[in-house]
Amino acid sequence: MTAVQATDRAAKAHLAWSPVPPATNDLVSRLVAEGMIAPVPSMEEAPSRVEQLSNRRTLVLGLSGITMLVEVLSIAGLVPHLWIGGLGLSFSLLPAMALGLACGSRLLGRSGVRRAAIVFWAIAGLLMTGITAMYLHLGRLELVPALVLAALDEELVYRLAIPAVIAAALRLGNVRPNAARIAGLVAAAIWFCLLPGHLEQVATPTGFVPYVAFASLSAFIVYRSGSILPLAFAHAISNLLTFLMFGAAVTADARGLGMASILCLLVLAYGRPRRITVGDEGGLVDTQTGLAVTAIDLRDGQPALLELADGRYLPVHADMVVPREVHTQDVADIGFDLTDLDLTDAAAIERRRTIVDLRPPGSPERRRTPSPERAS
Repeated sequence: MTAVQATDRAAKAHLAWSPVPPATNDLVSRLVAEGMIAPVPSMEEAPSRVEQLSNRRTLVLGLSGITMLVEVLSIAGLVPHLWIGGLGLSFSLLPAMALGLACGSRLLGRSGVRRAAIVFWAIAGLLMTGITAMYLHLGRLELVPALVLAALDEELVYRLAIPAVIAAALRLGNVRPNAARIAGLVAAAIWFCLLPGHLEQVATPTGFVPYVAFASLSAFIVYRSGSILPLAFAHAISNLLTFLMFGAAVTADARGLGMASILCLLVLAYGRPRRITVGDEGGLVDTQTGLAVTAIDLRDGQPALLELADGRYLPVHADMVVPREVHTQDVADIGFDLTDLDLTDAAAIERRRTIVDLRPPGSPERRRTPSPERAS
């Protein structure tokens, strides 16, 4: 329990008085029992932030399991393919799209270097526009959405759904979270390399190298930043360039240069090992979980800590950048239990500490520390 939470609990205990006299309460209870007046309906409390996050994770994990199952059935030929633009795509595209909608903006991931991310999206957009123009010139424009959806499906399945299911299963065996996450990504990467469509293009053992390299790079990017959509966009460009090369529309060197450029920018933008970065709305965000940083504990005499939206704490790293506009408040730092503390006793407060609260002032989740005057 933090000092803020403890102080808040102590204040509530100190302010435990009823706005209605006891005699009036007894009279109301008797009238309700006799049926002369209707009871006041109880107000249901809104779910907490932790409960909301738990519900969302349960939904994502359930959709991940469904997506993985459909992918297995599709590979086994037990479900039909989805024909788009003349290409037969895996039926897992449908549950994978539902999974993507459940994840929402978290599919974008978090970039440790925002300028590099801007450059990545600018160049990727130019490349996609130029490639689409080439397909239009060749009269094969219908292949563009098919190849883009194929890349998105593979990334959602093999970088999100399958790793999530495997990691959850390992966590049931008390495997550490990071180890379970890495094992899930590695297992999904091996599965990706052994897909039937990939095996058909491999004639020698060295033919596995490009697939192993791409799967390893993809797992690294997702582990660092959780960036699924940027990776899917780069994957789509790779697919489009490969089909152009097979049709002799571009040379192998041009394809290699395009893929190397976009993948290098992807690593620079989303592969930096920075745990905490500035989010899209200006606040701090944990890149591994996608959770917002709600407070920074700067109490004297102990390491600085970050509090995430689900209540977890992380140490402050050396490269952390605090947003320009943060709201601070001084709260009492007490080294003992505050449940029976009289907040009017100023002698009990030995020193002060600062809590940097990163939630907006009007947020219902923003902590409020009662003043001694209010407590009295």
